[in-house]
Amino acid sequence: MFKKGAYAMDDWDSWTGWNDAYGAGEVNNGGLYYRLTARQDDTRDEPSDGYNPGLILSRELQGPRWRVDLEADFKIPPGQMKRFSYGVWVGGDSARPSLGNASAAVKLVVQRQNGPRPADDALDLIVMPGGRPAPLPKKLKVLRFERDGNYFTVAYALNRKDFTPLLRLDASAAADAPSQKFFVGGFAGGDPQGAYARFRSLKINGKEVLR
Repeated sequence: MFKKGAYAMDDWDSWTGWNDAYGAGEVNNGGLYYRLTARQDDTRDEPSDGYNPGLILSRELQGPRWRVDLEADFKIPPGQMKRFSYGVWVGGDSARPSLGNASAAVKLVVQRQNGPRPADDALDLIVMPGGRPAPLPKKLKVLRFERDGNYFTVAYALNRKDFTPLLRLDASAAADAPSQKFFVGGFAGGDPQGAYARFRSLKINGKEVLR
């Protein structure tokens, strides 16, 4: 079984996969790497239907005003569905930040995925609960999450300086949530064929946290 709480890894919290066997992460000079394992699922907190909860990495965000800028690239070979999920999770302090955890007040989730159909090759933003996918350019350079009081915004830049707003959300219901995290997880329907996400840069309030 996985640990209900998280343990620290280079200032990150690691919410282990089932039997500590689904998903792998490390921080090194190249940034933060997240690697998929077959039959892991970022929406589950218990095994079901042949899938198992996968590793989730998270980093706490402090206060009612912050900004997160990230740069990432992905290796996602074609084949069965593979997906990386990352973004902001706001909810219970000791809750596992999975996509399916009902204790979350709001989740701003970006998903980079690939699969057997051309339509599966996508980069989308989804607000949970209840949101519909909003497409993002797959060639974006910087993705920005920002909080200003009760308002959360998401924007992107193709050149690291000119940002295009994508979303502004009034999340007053999440104002008193005890925890807010940047998180990374993933899903693999079968053999991930070496699929990984690499976060080259992650700046919180302008400070690089991956070096």
